Amino acid sequence: MENFLKDKFFPKSYRIFYNLISLISFAGAYLYLKINFSEPKLVVIPLWLSAIFIITGILLILWSFSCYNLKEFLGLAAQDSKNLVKKGPLKYLRHPLYLAALLLIWSEGFNLPRLLVNIILSGYIFIGIKLEEKKLINIFGQEYENYKKEVPALFPLPQRIFRK
Repeated sequence: MENFLKDKFFPKSYRIFYNLISLISFAGAYLYLKINFSEPKLVVIPLWLSAIFIITGILLILWSFSCYNLKEFLGLAAQDSKNLVKKGPLKYLRHPLYLAALLLIWSEGFNLPRLLVNIILSGYIFIGIKLEEKKLINIFGQEYENYKKEVPALFPLPQRIFRK
């Protein structure tokens, strides 16, 4: 699908188009829930836990962006796929931005409509991980396969964090 869209419609601006569509989709779903569903929550997340999820998510996003070329990431510059980035949070987990998104998605209590949207958004993220991993294997080959064996996808292992 990516190659079809790239070749047919967005040869130079696919990445920025993808990012805009993703942002609009996530923001639209979130705003729809906030505006239309104020029914009682099925699950209430304590404020302190919600704050931990939100702060951790935001810090993880900022830390991740410090390791990427932001222009490439946003689609404002051509991607330079020569080197596999393994620094910063990528030293501890392969998909820090996806983890940050999951933390933000699940940071609030939820009612039934919100639960359904959270499940759909989480599914979108897990599908995105699978597709991204296929792409990265095609780009980096065995180097990425080795990286997958060494570094967990979403949840950092304590022994990796505290290792010297």
